[in-house]
Amino acid sequence: MNGLVQDLRYALRQASKSPGFAAVAVVTLALAIGANTAIFSVVHVVLLAPLPYPHVERLMMIWGRNPARGDQQSSISAGDFSDWKQKNDVFEDIAASYDNEVTITGAGEPKLVLGYAFTPNYFRILGVAPRLGRTFTEEEARTKANVVVLSDRYWRSTFHAAPQIVGKAITLDAKPYTVIGVMPPGFDWPPRTELWMPLSMSGATSVDYEQRYLRVIGRLKPGVSVEEAQARMNALERQVAAQHTQTDAGNETWVEPLRHQLAGDIRSPLLALLVAVGLVLFIACANVASLLLARAASRRVEVALRCAIGATRFRIMRQCLIESLLLSVIGGGLGLVLAVACTRFLVAIFPNNVANLSIPHVESIPINAPVVGFAFGVTLLTALAFGGVPAMNFALESSHDVLRETGRGLSSSPESMRSRRMLITAEVALSLVLLMAAGLMIESFQRVNREDLGFHANHVLGLEVFLPRDRYPDNDPQIRTMFVNNVLDSLRRLPGVRQVAAINFLPLTGFRGTTDFMVEGQSARSNAEKPQADNRLVTPGYFSAMGIALLRGRDFTKFDRSGAEQVAIINSTLAQRYFGRSDPLGKVLELDDSGRPERWRIVGLVSDVKAFGPEQVSHADLYRPLPQKSFPLLSFVVRTSGDPGGLLNSAKQAVWNVDRSQPIFDAMPLSVLAAQSVTLRRVSMIMLACFAILALILAAVGLYGVMAYSVVQRTHEIGIRMALGARQDEVLRLIMHNAMKLVLIGEIVGLITALALAHAATGLLYKVSSSDPSTLVIAVSLLMLVAVTASYIPARRAAKLDPMAALRYE
Repeated sequence: MNGLVQDLRYALRQASKSPGFAAVAVVTLALAIGANTAIFSVVHVVLLAPLPYPHVERLMMIWGRNPARGDQQSSISAGDFSDWKQKNDVFEDIAASYDNEVTITGAGEPKLVLGYAFTPNYFRILGVAPRLGRTFTEEEARTKANVVVLSDRYWRSTFHAAPQIVGKAITLDAKPYTVIGVMPPGFDWPPRTELWMPLSMSGATSVDYEQRYLRVIGRLKPGVSVEEAQARMNALERQVAAQHTQTDAGNETWVEPLRHQLAGDIRSPLLALLVAVGLVLFIACANVASLLLARAASRRVEVALRCAIGATRFRIMRQCLIESLLLSVIGGGLGLVLAVACTRFLVAIFPNNVANLSIPHVESIPINAPVVGFAFGVTLLTALAFGGVPAMNFALESSHDVLRETGRGLSSSPESMRSRRMLITAEVALSLVLLMAAGLMIESFQRVNREDLGFHANHVLGLEVFLPRDRYPDNDPQIRTMFVNNVLDSLRRLPGVRQVAAINFLPLTGFRGTTDFMVEGQSARSNAEKPQADNRLVTPGYFSAMGIALLRGRDFTKFDRSGAEQVAIINSTLAQRYFGRSDPLGKVLELDDSGRPERWRIVGLVSDVKAFGPEQVSHADLYRPLPQKSFPLLSFVVRTSGDPGGLLNSAKQAVWNVDRSQPIFDAMPLSVLAAQSVTLRRVSMIMLACFAILALILAAVGLYGVMAYSVVQRTHEIGIRMALGARQDEVLRLIMHNAMKLVLIGEIVGLITALALAHAATGLLYKVSSSDPSTLVIAVSLLMLVAVTASYIPARRAAKLDPMAALRYE
């Protein structure tokens, strides 16, 4: 311990003697460690934080899919669920659920609440007990009892955490429901759910293979792998499909770990950012190691003398590592402080509001024990990484040879020079990799941002409502139509309103519904082989209000109402996919989504809309008049002459003027919705660009440091050259030539590395090649420009040396 304390004191003295060097090293490490800690804190929250479920690695979501129809992940039918539950041999148990939005009244203003219906065994599979009361029984599910379990968040926000809530009645969709339990704070499944109701899979429901609305979860038996479960469930579904060819032909299953489901679309971008920030850390370590090697040249004689009077190689290496650890610990401490500030920024920019993406909701990014442990581990690793190189050079260098080099106190060993050149080459190479990655992400973002959504989002306000079935029942479409017409009339009277309309599934909100159809005169061997389109119900004037182009035929009119001929409008994708080059106008589509066959005549063709974001392909859309086919979910669109945000409160009031108890699910300008659809890509681009800029700065500093030291080391040589007649431009070219050799080698290595890693980044790009020539040229040119600038300053200083002063330098 005395030796360690002595080494620490000596390290402090060395740092105080070179405050400039210590400051550069500490700031470099603080930036790199802080950035790594901040990104890891996000990764920990989203991908690594323990979930409040026992043996979470055995919890799986079980989806349906039908590759022939383009369904990669879909809900399943109650009939499929019943067969899976009875016949599967890989799950201990499986449970079903579906979303069930309800309107709560009697607890402040009417509010649409996100609810879920659970089979009673759902809570048991998750392994979470309520904090208050109990969960559902099989009898309550079978009798469809009006009981409800609340989330902890909803219990606190709406009922002020009243402990006597259990046994009390609340009003949902105008019906009394008894609260039987409250879940613990950590329980949030599915995310943002506020209450749960019982779901029964008995009776006629259990043999329904047509309606697909269930989301299934299961707990694997011990020892069963995900791959084995996938194979066996696919085999089981093939048996089910063979028995129910009309509904299940071509169906498969998709078994996905619950943690992957929670991470959703942000998993790949987060891992890419973690790799990128790791490269920044490597560049920082190389930078500091290069600075330490340059500084070590002046200590070669000192170290040789220590060895000559009895110091062991181990003691020399320990001294070097202690000095490195001191710098790293200070840098790590400052980096942790920087990470705290960064996490606040990351929470602010985290894409929590992207409706059409599966992204976990993040309200805070804590710097907790695992994150601090990560920062501590990174600090130790960086100390070993950048301190190990000069320590090994000292340990391997012969003290006898050093002491024979009289008058060479500032000279470096060949090993040290090679190490510095390799480090600079690595810095340049990794900087080019990050620059190319950032350039590709920027180009991808620009192309996404330029994509035509198929409608004009500016100056349009959207309001979403969900009509309660107790007041707007499915079997009374006229009352729904009356509500829609009255709200549209109320919205038209607002100042600055140019056009109004309504639709069931507003683009970019994530809501979607499909319907099967057949073209009259054609047939399908089974229901599973029928064509499918997104089911969109609109009022007259919707296309003009949204700026969707009517390509052929006519728009809907006020005469397309209940009792009139049923008409439809299709988009270009549907027309090309199912009609080819033939004219779709006048053709008849046969649908039976109401339980009986119906004929819908095509009267118009409109342009495609990218309803699920600019990166998604356009779906086949089938539009029908809302007065001819009612729906409980509605979105009103209001095109204004000015800022639609200014009409937000007035538009809400217009809805409440028609029905005071009708909650508004969501309301925002469509331009905000359009901006949110690219938030994930925008955030990824910004973060990656920041890391690339930081890497570029570090590489420039490292190259400058090496060249500046090289000039100092070669001062005597430069003086001789100039005394013998060398001109300033020749000295400048000499120094720049040496620098550019390192840069060119680094860029070649970086280019090869970037192209080798290109395939892994393909999934993060959009309509741009991973070897895009323009991005490559820009990245190489930018790095070369920075490198030339960093090298030119010390080279110019060398060219202006006074020959006599240079000859007397040593």
